Amino acid sequence: MDEQALIGQTTVSVMAGRSYLRHVRQGLSAVERVRGRAVQLLDGSAVDAAWLERVGVCVDELLVIGREHADLGLYCAINEKINSPLRYSALHAVCCALMVMLGARWLDWSEDQVRSITSAALTMNVAMGPLQDQLARQAEAPSREQRELIDRHAQRAVEMLEQAGVSDEMWLHAVREHHVAHQIADAEPVDSAARAAELLRRVDIYAAKLSPRRMRAALTPAIAARGALLGVRHEPDAIGATLLRVLGLYPPGVYVELASGEVGVVIERGSRAHTPVVVVLRRPEGNVLLVPQARDTALGRFAVRRGVDATQVSVGAGHAKVLSARLQLGLPPSAAALEAKPGSDAGTDADADTDTQAAKVADR
Repeated sequence: MDEQALIGQTTVSVMAGRSYLRHVRQGLSAVERVRGRAVQLLDGSAVDAAWLERVGVCVDELLVIGREHADLGLYCAINEKINSPLRYSALHAVCCALMVMLGARWLDWSEDQVRSITSAALTMNVAMGPLQDQLARQAEAPSREQRELIDRHAQRAVEMLEQAGVSDEMWLHAVREHHVAHQIADAEPVDSAARAAELLRRVDIYAAKLSPRRMRAALTPAIAARGALLGVRHEPDAIGATLLRVLGLYPPGVYVELASGEVGVVIERGSRAHTPVVVVLRRPEGNVLLVPQARDTALGRFAVRRGVDATQVSVGAGHAKVLSARLQLGLPPSAAALEAKPGSDAGTDADADTDTQAAKVADR
């Protein structure tokens, strides 16, 4: 179907539809550039001043994606990550960087702090990039030598970053302790390095659980989210609530089954944690749709029933085609709206409690 025919099926104007499709193309190009940069940064090459400059460029581009293409960025990074173990380290870094960036902005951190935690997410595994790619592909448990590298990769990463010229304490602390559980009080200062490290730890775990490896299957999105929701005392806390709000139970890029029996991929966060926008790829009987169909899961008949493993979908519709289906529901939120907090139009304590309860029972 050509562009004109697609736009003709929607309720938006031709000019607005073309503007959206251009926005999609620009976003896909931006994500592809960042992914390529991340691959080069984590390929095991020398970590020096020139490398650090490239990190800065990549972080700059990630910050723009987070402001202008947040849903699209999450969709691409997560979808590619759960579909293939290739270049796992780079895709994981981009995923975590986007997630912590959105979380930090929701928490009203300064732009310098947002930049620090984004940089930490991008570089936390610099000491084991090639090993991380290998582990994603191998069917057996890590060897003793591999386990030793895993156990000391955080401290080794800090040493490499310091040698390259990094002096940002929040960045370094978050990398050093991104595997250390921190008990964070809601009143913790915004500039707390421990708070940054705990945010990164939760995101790292969550993104890893979404991804399959040869030796284990991925968890469903809602089950993975429950792990990120809980603090060290296994109770919901401010960081968990933040991640639930900015990612939802079913973040862009994951696959879901709807109450209608249809199966599709999430392309956009909804106004509530459990009501994302989904593009259907398979009919209830299993047939592949030639033209993907967009669904608003806030409508009861299209409510999300459960998460679905990527291996059960196996439809290569292409990102541009999938994202273009969004026009069937009208234009998505503007770039400016991406800066607003998801669900802020209904941001009461009761809403937060409802979303938390949904996280506890989803996909059981």
